[in-house]
Amino acid sequence: MLAPHTFGIMLVGVAIGLLVGILPGLGGAATLAMMLPFVYPMDAIGAFAFLLGMHAVTATTGDITSVLFGIPGEATSAATVLDGYPMTRRGEGGRALGAVLSSSLIGAVVGAVVLAISVPVIRPLVLRLGPPEFLMLTVLGLSFIVSLAGARLIKGFIMAGLGFLLAMVGLDPQSSIQRFTFGQLYLWEGINVVPVVVGLFGGAEVLQLMLTRQSIAHRRADERLAGVMRGVRDTFEHWWLTLRASAIGFGIGVIPGMGGAVSQFVAYAHAQHTSRHPEAFGRGSIEGVIAAGAVNNSREGGNLIPTVAFGIPGSISMAILLSVFLIKGLVPGPAMLTKHLDVTYAMVWIIVLSNVIAVGVSFLFLNQLVRLTFVKARILVPFLMVLTAFGAYTAHNSFADIVVMLAATVAGVAAMTWDWPRAPLLLALVLGDITERYLFLSYSLYDWRWVGRPLVLVLAVVTAAGLLWPRLRSRRDTPAPAHHRADAIIAAGVLGIAVWAISRAAAWPFRTAVFPMAAGVLLLVLSAAKLLLCVGRVPRADTQPYVGRVPRADSQQYVGRVPRAEGEGIASGPADQIDDLPDTFATASRREWTSAIGWMAAFFLLLWLVGALVAVPIFALVYLTRAAGQRPLWAVVYAAASWFFLYGLFDRALRVPLPAGVLFR
Repeated sequence: MLAPHTFGIMLVGVAIGLLVGILPGLGGAATLAMMLPFVYPMDAIGAFAFLLGMHAVTATTGDITSVLFGIPGEATSAATVLDGYPMTRRGEGGRALGAVLSSSLIGAVVGAVVLAISVPVIRPLVLRLGPPEFLMLTVLGLSFIVSLAGARLIKGFIMAGLGFLLAMVGLDPQSSIQRFTFGQLYLWEGINVVPVVVGLFGGAEVLQLMLTRQSIAHRRADERLAGVMRGVRDTFEHWWLTLRASAIGFGIGVIPGMGGAVSQFVAYAHAQHTSRHPEAFGRGSIEGVIAAGAVNNSREGGNLIPTVAFGIPGSISMAILLSVFLIKGLVPGPAMLTKHLDVTYAMVWIIVLSNVIAVGVSFLFLNQLVRLTFVKARILVPFLMVLTAFGAYTAHNSFADIVVMLAATVAGVAAMTWDWPRAPLLLALVLGDITERYLFLSYSLYDWRWVGRPLVLVLAVVTAAGLLWPRLRSRRDTPAPAHHRADAIIAAGVLGIAVWAISRAAAWPFRTAVFPMAAGVLLLVLSAAKLLLCVGRVPRADTQPYVGRVPRADSQQYVGRVPRAEGEGIASGPADQIDDLPDTFATASRREWTSAIGWMAAFFLLLWLVGALVAVPIFALVYLTRAAGQRPLWAVVYAAASWFFLYGLFDRALRVPLPAGVLFR
């Protein structure tokens, strides 16, 4: 690996991975596919140095965008937004970046070391697990995420049910029957997770920035590198959490098809369940940032085990890497542990070295990156709008992806405003088709006898305990949250969706209908229960200020709702979580809402009509001069730079297709 030629090839891959990770939506898998033709003239180790080096760092740098702007750089970096972005808004962006980068590096080393020593050991263990056990592992993973809702457990289950229904959209893999496609060809392949992630988290944050005249960060505490080094110290102070999160990432990575987003949210949920201050998660907990960062790269070591040892790709990216095995004449399996052992251990060193280089380069530029968060938010809006638009568009290179992103943005804003957790919906969308596949295989192989398998029963008990324990603890530590006026309306809407889904599924064959029917019945029961709970309760006035504001997980939840007197300060939590952030959605006037929504609608309408190369500079010029109050000369320079950014980077360098616009087709 240290041979000059091989090391140089890896450096090129790392440089591409750094860029791809920071830009939302491009994705490591898509970039791997685009770079695949370049590996034909390389030897096996050189090819893996280029591709695996590039892939190994995308998650690391994807966390940078998640922390600074609240827009996940990768779909697998969504959990980092939950605490990293609130820390940035509090002025602790440097500390959050220091923690997430250092924990990512430790996770990469842990994953690589465990990979090096565990391939011969874990092979017989994984072979003993069947579809029933994998099914229960997916259910266990989802239960961890739902339990993040705490006192809002019913809301968490409802959001998970909606995610499962969204996962059912498309052609049934067993019978090719269309499910919930409304006759649209775009929906035949299902709903892609990338535009949903970008809208649910990034789009909602961009709209929040459009409503404020302030910068992202509200105080200038961490502009110096000192804040970054404090985050590094935090990682080593929480060394046991870092190692546990790394182990979770590796363990889930071994399970084929589970995905990076699953492992990150499971590690995040574990960190909250074991924290002394679980109420601080979602408002800037350093523990949440460390857990999300550590799991990012440790899972790559886990993903490589089924790929190398069995020829079963652990993820889409590993499936692309598996094609490199075939191109180079390598056969995954025992030969990779004997005849081609040098290639296997080269992968271990690639993961370690590429992450050391990526983290080192990132630290060099962190001061400049953190300063972006102190720029007025409205100046950043055109740039962030471009990131969200192309983050969504690159899923299928279709404007329909942007429509899905906008719908997810509406859902994200509603969830943040009325205290509905977003994470369960996202994870259920990711796990839906995986769970259905394992359920179908379990039933086909064992009928319903699989329910009585010993490990299935053990995992069922662990799942139940994982759901009940946080609920009991939240009852003991915090009062039950008051409901919002909109809760009954949302529950009624979900009830209607459930009835419609059940009626549609009733006409399908059993194997096609069983999972949508189960999700529909679950939604029907839970939404009806939520409606009954809302009856007779006095709704909280959404605009009334309160002290003791402690958001749970990713929401705007208020705990200890005591009306705030005139001039009274905001109550603070633990030392790491002081200074609550203003709720922009609650305090914005109707005029500000109308203006922000109008500007966002104008951007996407312009993008649809004339395409990116025309729409982006025009929007930047008009928005900066009219909404942000910038000088015309500065706005012209900004617009020109945005055009060169799109044309030079996306169109020329990365060859990413840009929306052409209906008027220029």
